[in-house]
Amino acid sequence: MARRRKWLRLGIITSGVIALLFGVGGYVALPHMLPSAIIYAPNAKSQIDPKQDDQYLPARTSLHLRIPVGPPAASISCLTIPPPNRAKPLGTILVLHGIRDDKRSQLGTGTWLSDLGYRAVLVDHRGHGRSTGKYLTYGVHESRDMVQVLDHLEKKGLLAPPVGAVGFSYGGAVALQLAARDKRIKAVVTVATFASLREVLPAYVSHYVPILGGLLTSAQIEGALEQAGEQAGFDPDEASNTKAAATTSAQLLIIHGQDDPKVPADHAQRIHQAARSRSKLMVVPGEDHDSILADRSGLVRKKMTAWFKRWLTDSDGHSG
Repeated sequence: MARRRKWLRLGIITSGVIALLFGVGGYVALPHMLPSAIIYAPNAKSQIDPKQDDQYLPARTSLHLRIPVGPPAASISCLTIPPPNRAKPLGTILVLHGIRDDKRSQLGTGTWLSDLGYRAVLVDHRGHGRSTGKYLTYGVHESRDMVQVLDHLEKKGLLAPPVGAVGFSYGGAVALQLAARDKRIKAVVTVATFASLREVLPAYVSHYVPILGGLLTSAQIEGALEQAGEQAGFDPDEASNTKAAATTSAQLLIIHGQDDPKVPADHAQRIHQAARSRSKLMVVPGEDHDSILADRSGLVRKKMTAWFKRWLTDSDGHSG
């Protein structure tokens, strides 16, 4: 959460400097800078040393995995947290973090899920945390990566079915698109997730570049998105969580803050409508994007617990 706030402050400061120093010139330059802002990952220029992976292991994590994926080629860093005092997990749950964050922020969620009896698998998306990769593709390449992660876990005997996924914001997009690609995913929980990259981008630009972003035309934003997709090697129209929700057979719990200015709550409504009877929508009054992700009230965990129990545990004949 602190990392996301840092990026927000940086965006505000940067846009303010551009406006003050360059005026109209800054506005003219912004559309040319926008494609890079959309796609460059936090690790775009980082050197990741795999020899240092083990120093990031928390006490309860049994195993660190580095999994090669692609195309485009990358290596994905995962932590597995087994359930304590249980020979066989009730299932396996992927835990997927938000944009410009990493799996360390989800250690609390992973430990809590393991306490419930599941094997939790915390993943750094490509270009985040301990994973390599240059570009963000808003679920397109990332969901393909997760299919390969599941294949690797299965090969190693670490994929105890049934399988679920929980994704926070950007991670929710990955979870939904993964569920559309891979029938092993039986249940998904998303928190504060956008309907599609194309639909959410104007709100993102206005929010993170508040001085100049609101002056960009729809054509300029669309043009920047097309350039970003071409540079990163993905079709922006594939980054659609409504399309994913409409095609997956997984059961979806969609949680969203009613007062979210970054990803307005109508995005959650559209995902829910696309999934129809296979989804449940929970819009929480008084919560915004950051507060719903922080889950200070514990409501998200409570609803997530019940959802995974219903669709992973009870439906598979297990007993907690």
